Amino acid sequence: MSKKETSENRRALPRFALTMAGSMLAGGAIGFVVGLSRVFGLDTGALAEGLNALLAAITPWGIPVTSALTLGSCFLLYRSAAGKFAAWNGGDEDETSESIDISLSWVLLLSAVQLLLNLFFMAAFCVYGIDGGIGALSLVGVFLVSCGLVIFAQQKTVDLAKRMNPEKHGSVYDMKFQKKWMDSCDESERRQVGQACYRAYLVTSRVCLGAWMVLVILSLVFEMNLLPVFVLLLVLGIMQVTYTLECIRLSKKGGK
Repeated sequence: MSKKETSENRRALPRFALTMAGSMLAGGAIGFVVGLSRVFGLDTGALAEGLNALLAAITPWGIPVTSALTLGSCFLLYRSAAGKFAAWNGGDEDETSESIDISLSWVLLLSAVQLLLNLFFMAAFCVYGIDGGIGALSLVGVFLVSCGLVIFAQQKTVDLAKRMNPEKHGSVYDMKFQKKWMDSCDESERRQVGQACYRAYLVTSRVCLGAWMVLVILSLVFEMNLLPVFVLLLVLGIMQVTYTLECIRLSKKGGK
């Protein structure tokens, strides 16, 4: 076992060293560019003001425009899936059922993305656009309508999935929907969920580390406090601690 571990470490070490060296070179190059920008008098204050002005200009239109695009796409995908289901002969593993599942998955993905966009533009409006007038009330109303349509799209998707698979149960309006839906999944579906969750964990970990590096570099150019870095590392820490603790819990459960 010791020889095997040593061999694996030796094979992985060169690639790890090259990755670290590449990261250091990239960081050095970016730092050099940042230094040159300061030498040649890059007006970071004006650049930040320009970005703020751009965000302030697009924020009032962010929710309605993105909602029209994403939720309109959700409507078309759902109509396509519903039409295929109406003509479906009830086969278990044919191409029609797979096509319906893919369409419904895209509906869930786009609706989830729209919810994130709603939260972003609402936060941006609180930063750039609160004036206490009719405009503020209108945007809050658009925000609530868009969120309601997101939930409605997810509810219709889940209902169609339950009609395709009568063994499934759960409602998106139920606070324990995820647990009930998972309990109604078979072993193969649970395995797929586990693989997808592990993939999401790996990707999110790498993205968070990359975002940390970006924030550190931006802090050399713009005036920034530690709050963005703190929030980013808090999310990364919660995810990693939760993942490890859950692995420990499942290991004990399996041992029993």
